[in-house]
Amino acid sequence: MPTRFRAFLSYSHADADWASWLLRRLETYRVPSRLVGTRGAHGEIGPRLGTFFRDRDELPSSGDLGNTIREALGESAALIVVCSPAAAQSRWVNAEVEAFRASGRGDRVLCFVVAGEPGSADPAQQCFPPAVLAPAGDGSAIEPLAADARREGDGRERAFLKLVAGLLGVGYDTLARREAQRRQRKWAMVAAASLAGMAIALGLAATAWVARNDAQRRQAQAEDILGFMLGDLRKKLDTVGRLDLMRAVDDKATTYFATLDPRDLSDRALEEQARSLTGIGQVRLNEGKHDPAMAAFREAHARSTALHQRAPNNGQRLFDLAQAEFWIGFVALEQGRYDEAGVWLRKYRDSAIRLAAMDRNNFDWQREVAYGHHNLAVLDERLGRYPEADRALREELALYRTWTPQRPQDTALRFEAANVASWLGTLSARQGKLSDAEAFFTEQLAGMQRNLAAEPENAKWQDLRINALYLLVEAQAQRGRRSEALANILAATTSADALARQDPANNLWQTPPAICRWWHAQLIATSDSATAMQLADEAAAIATRARTAEPENERVLRWLVMARNLQAQLALAQGDSRGARTHAAEALALLEPAWKKGPNEVLRLVLAHNRILAGEGAQAAGDDAAARTDWQQAEQLLTADAGDALPFERLDPLVRTLLHLDRTTEARPHQQRLTAAGYVPLRPFPPSDRIAAQ
Repeated sequence: MPTRFRAFLSYSHADADWASWLLRRLETYRVPSRLVGTRGAHGEIGPRLGTFFRDRDELPSSGDLGNTIREALGESAALIVVCSPAAAQSRWVNAEVEAFRASGRGDRVLCFVVAGEPGSADPAQQCFPPAVLAPAGDGSAIEPLAADARREGDGRERAFLKLVAGLLGVGYDTLARREAQRRQRKWAMVAAASLAGMAIALGLAATAWVARNDAQRRQAQAEDILGFMLGDLRKKLDTVGRLDLMRAVDDKATTYFATLDPRDLSDRALEEQARSLTGIGQVRLNEGKHDPAMAAFREAHARSTALHQRAPNNGQRLFDLAQAEFWIGFVALEQGRYDEAGVWLRKYRDSAIRLAAMDRNNFDWQREVAYGHHNLAVLDERLGRYPEADRALREELALYRTWTPQRPQDTALRFEAANVASWLGTLSARQGKLSDAEAFFTEQLAGMQRNLAAEPENAKWQDLRINALYLLVEAQAQRGRRSEALANILAATTSADALARQDPANNLWQTPPAICRWWHAQLIATSDSATAMQLADEAAAIATRARTAEPENERVLRWLVMARNLQAQLALAQGDSRGARTHAAEALALLEPAWKKGPNEVLRLVLAHNRILAGEGAQAAGDDAAARTDWQQAEQLLTADAGDALPFERLDPLVRTLLHLDRTTEARPHQQRLTAAGYVPLRPFPPSDRIAAQ
């Protein structure tokens, strides 16, 4: 029966790459000349195998092969099945085998194994479709004719020749022998041509050698320049806070890397790529672009991982890998994705421990261990695990108090010590240790003052001094030291405004002016309500702009909500209940999505304050039922997930809530705990005569 196609190629679309390769080889294959004109088991052998049918459409949902497929199967002399676990589970492939065998040509089904295990009892490993193994019409078992292209089988080239032998109807040995003879003739001609060209090649070799050395010299020079751009120059730009120039440096480096042929990339070039990507991520992060930053850090991690695997005992490569792990964890932490942050920050800590063990005399590597433990302590703090975080940080601070006197000129080391003191101050405040909190924040501020005196143009120290000032302001305000707090916040405001003007693109510097205005307004709310309202409005406007630039930053969101809450509080003080309720509603609309997405202790407190203010606004408007509902919501927030002891920072809002609900007896022990800690509320509690009346 005349046929149109030499064979029908059946395959799962998961094996499309194999099918494309096989079809290309079959259609371009030239039969060895000594076999052309002879007869095989399937007729006279021509110089080419002929045409093949490969279907590119999916099987219709009905399972019917369709007329086109059935006609192609009928017009094909053989059926080639690309066998793999995917093919074995493909309804399409199995239907094509069944249709071809139904025509009585089961002996012309040729299998080409690319994956799985022929004859495996494990369905996940079996590579033959069920129809291939189905018994013949007389019930006898069928042994598939298979060429095994797997590395552990025949290999791709031998398997291909076996398949061709089956198509031609000749023995594999005959075809392989003819192929070997053809290759020998080919290589003889190649050798002759090579001898003829050798003289030319030798002449060109000297020129190529000189050119290659010149190219390597130029690449080395380029890498040296790039190393300067990403090293010393970058540090100088970071010192003055020029994100625009840092971005230009990073873009130039990226453009240079794109011009390199991957085959020519040295390990050094890959290392520079990883460091460049880390730098790009840091710039994007400072611009408030979390997703591009995360993408850059992940790219840096991929390159650093590859380099570390090539040389696992190379400390510098492990160091670079650890940095990428940290930055990925840090971005996740900033976005409130605490589970993911924990995974990456633990990886970073473990890498730091391995790094320190490589060289006990390398002080920088020993510090990485401190950083690793510190980051996990910060995560504990975010999750409200204060005792665990406090214990780890006090141990860390003891190390720094030993190290800093030994290296008095090391400003980076002094900053790290101050940063640990700052965290301990925050933890002390949240546990009601207000005197300790003020002492730690004072220690932090002293460290930053020393750094700024040593390097007055360093924008980083300016920024950190501002941060230290308003943390100290909070501690002083909680202890009733308003005059000291006001002086410090005014100093912080002057510096924060100057730094924000210096680089408007640096979103990290845009939020501190809002924080400073918020504190200034709180400190003068009872003495100058008009100025306080103006400051609160400015804080809200600044925070709104910062959030527009960085919508995923939870810290920016929190301060915007706190500014709206403060506007509501000040409106109430001025008798504007409608304005108070409007501002409280605006704050709630901003806060609720973040709370639902990732509730945490910081957001809990802001939300509770919002509900208290909303209730006060409703009460002032004469809506007592709405006020009670808001205060009950606040109570639920403040008493939920409290553990054995109510966190200190929840006490002030809970006392207000209970007093508003006329449950003064319940409020009394919490208020006594605040008093014992030396706490002085910034805003008076609801009238104390409610307590006296009990």
